[in-house]
Amino acid sequence: VIEKLNGYSIQFFLESNPEKEKDIVYEMGRTMYKLHQVEVNGFGPFDNEKAKKNELVGIHSTFSDSINAGLDENLKRLVSYDLFSEDTADKIKKLFTDNKLLNINKSVLVHNDFADWNLLTDGTTINAVLDWDECVGGDPIQDIACWSTFFEPSRLEYFLNGYYSNDLKPEDFEEKFQLMRLRYTISKMALRLKRYTYEKSDFLKNIIERGKKHLNELIAYYEL
Repeated sequence: VIEKLNGYSIQFFLESNPEKEKDIVYEMGRTMYKLHQVEVNGFGPFDNEKAKKNELVGIHSTFSDSINAGLDENLKRLVSYDLFSEDTADKIKKLFTDNKLLNINKSVLVHNDFADWNLLTDGTTINAVLDWDECVGGDPIQDIACWSTFFEPSRLEYFLNGYYSNDLKPEDFEEKFQLMRLRYTISKMALRLKRYTYEKSDFLKNIIERGKKHLNELIAYYEL
């Protein structure tokens, strides 16, 4: 996954070379695809004791359990901040209850923070993937959905073109992508709102507003 620790962070590189964004985002998709060829056991965060023995084993036995972990707490926090009603929270919870899209058997290495600031580039390829402290065992579309929450939707086309340049997009991609995007948006918004109570920075305010936009789009998508 990490080939050469040199180059510039993509975030820094694109500030000076915005015309390269399409090509770099395409390469980001190709790189994430390679990452997802690494199979692991179990789902969710890895067992720390087993990780010390170089074994990547998720603490959850099912993908559904890993996705639903912490969902109730996240929803309660967003209701308390008036982002949506308790009725909407109940409807969201039902979306993740016994959902066939969560019935997967294969678990792969998911980075969980695959963003511009964690990737190095030489201007043409992706040289390194950094910051693995949030990695988990999960589904590939989970990682794509997480990536999408950081950026504007227009970027996604270039990323998916790169990701699926050597493979076919699954038939259930859109359904699973939106479900995973909803889960990540809920999780990230709950964390950002909590953080904003003691760090009222413009940066945090801006990403909260972007998160609200994503959340409103998803509520409309699911007609909640």
